[in-house]
Order: sequence, then C-alpha cells, then structure tokens
Amino acid sequence: MGSPSLRRITLLLVPCLLCFPVLAQRSQSGPGVPVRTSIRGTVRDAVTHRPLERVVLMIDDRQSGYAGQAETDSSGKFELQGLGETAYAINIRFPGYYEATQNVDLSTNPMAYLSFELRPKPGTAPPAVAPEGPEARLDARLAAVPEKARKEFAKARELWQEGKDPQGCVDHLNKAIKAYPKFGDAYVLLASADMRLNNAADAKSALDKAIAIDPKLPDARFTLGMILNRERDYSGAEKSLTEGLQLDGTSAQGHYELGRTYLALGRLEDAATHAQKAAALQPNMAPVHILLGNIAWKKQDAEGALKEYQQYLKLDPNGPMAPGTQAMVKKIEDALNSPQ
Repeated sequence: MGSPSLRRITLLLVPCLLCFPVLAQRSQSGPGVPVRTSIRGTVRDAVTHRPLERVVLMIDDRQSGYAGQAETDSSGKFELQGLGETAYAINIRFPGYYEATQNVDLSTNPMAYLSFELRPKPGTAPPAVAPEGPEARLDARLAAVPEKARKEFAKARELWQEGKDPQGCVDHLNKAIKAYPKFGDAYVLLASADMRLNNAADAKSALDKAIAIDPKLPDARFTLGMILNRERDYSGAEKSLTEGLQLDGTSAQGHYELGRTYLALGRLEDAATHAQKAAALQPNMAPVHILLGNIAWKKQDAEGALKEYQQYLKLDPNGPMAPGTQAMVKKIEDALNSPQ
C-alpha cells in the first residue's frame, strides 16, 4: 500500500496534470528571467505542398556568421532553440530545388515561425511514391482539391502551426470550404480552431460534416474523441477514438487520447497499453509521459510515476505542464527520501 509518507502526498497530485492542452507557452520576461528564443517552421515543395524531409537549414548570425544548423523531420518540420537575441539568416540548399533564404530578428521577437515553399528546378520530378504517414495521406487528398481551396487551407494550416490567430485560421478555412464544399480535411482543422476559440458546438458540427463527407477520415474521429474527453463524455470518446484507430492504428494522437479516456474510466491496463503505443509511435511526444506517470500513480507506483514525470520534463522543460510536474516530482522525491 506504500509508506505513510507516500500516502500523505496522494491527495497532492496536481489535478491539472490530468489535462493535456497542446498549447504554445509564451516566454517569460523580466529582470533575472532568461528570454527563451526559438525558430520553428516547415519546409514544403511549392508545387505539391509535400513536406520535405532531411532538409538541412543553415543559420547565420548576420554579424558573426555561422550559428548552427537544423534538419527537417518526416513532417517537414524543424526547430531551433537557445539562439541569441539578434538577427539571423536561415538558408536552404536542397538538391533539385532553388535556394531559399529568410531573415529573422530575435531581438524584436524571441519566437519566430517560418514557412519555406521550395521551388523545384526545371526537369526535377517529385518522388514517384510519396512517403508513408499521415502527412503523405493528407498530401494525396489535397491533390484532388481545387487550387483556390488548397491555398486557403495552406494559409490556415500555417497559422495553426504557428499557434496564433485562430480566428484568422477559421476565416481562411471558411474560404477554402466555400471554394470546395466537400473539403473534409478543412472541416477537421476548422473544428480544432473552433475549440481554441472555445466554440465546442461549432467544432462538433464541423466534425459531423467532415465524417459525412469522408467516413474514412481518421483525424475527424480523433478530434471528436479529444473534444468528448474534455466534456467528460468518456463512452462517446471511446467509441469515436476506437473507430479512428480502426482506420489508422498508427496514430500516436489517437492512442494517446484513448489512453486518457481509459484512465478517466479507471481501466488502467487499457490506458497503459494505449499510452505505451503512443510513446513508441512518437518518442518525442512529451505529454504522453504525464499520462504514463498518472497511470503509474493510480497504481500506487510512485517510482514509476516519478520516472515518467522526469521524462516529460526532459522532453519539454519549459512546457505548459512543467511547473505542476516539477512540483509533483519534488513531492515524490521528498516522500521517497523521508524516513519510514
């Protein structure tokens, strides 16, 4: 049953650790507080809009020269952290594409988001077979969407990835849907933007339309499951998320959300199974370690919970759940180290 010291901290588990908002955290500033700097973004083919993997970006300090480099992942995303508060040039040279450069001044804004659309050189053909994964499947669906709707969707997705201006995101998506009423993916993203604006009813309405347009669209089921989890409709969430995983069993987000559902229902073994699948599918998914920690805590495994909370802090030390997690880690460590 655990030591008296551990039992004393059972009620101290931070309630907010059971919630997992995927929100960007604003940097803190003030005397004695270091400014967090970062440059994030995506690199895509300007014609197909396909994300480009393993593209190397060279970062030059505008005054002192070379400052580092980054490489895009399978979704075409990159991130740089810990840069100085000065001006930089981000340069890309990728075989088969024209060079591209963008400038960033972190002295005026410590966080920047860049979107590169690389233009292929004449005679350069895209790969005959697109890489597997959710982004590849999305690109394949977008190929059938009229150009006007596709461009509005691209603008909305950029705003969404930047984590700002959800209303602007909604406006672009409404234009995309007006241009192409059968745009299921636009309805899914619209639901996510509506949730950021606290419009749950509009979000569920958008997802109903997405599912009616394409019943085999797994992201619609996953997004609906996330909303139902927030509303504590766990039976509805289980149904939607299970249906989504039947369509795409490789979705880390789907397994993560279903793990949350089962934790809320007290089905700890089922929760652990899906949380572990999410962690295996996406090793850098920090919030899943909060979920695994909470599952361990429910099982009265303080050491296991501590390990998972520490892993979260390692992956996202400045994340939105970091303060509560740090407090919980200290309480568990103090309890484990106290005399029996």
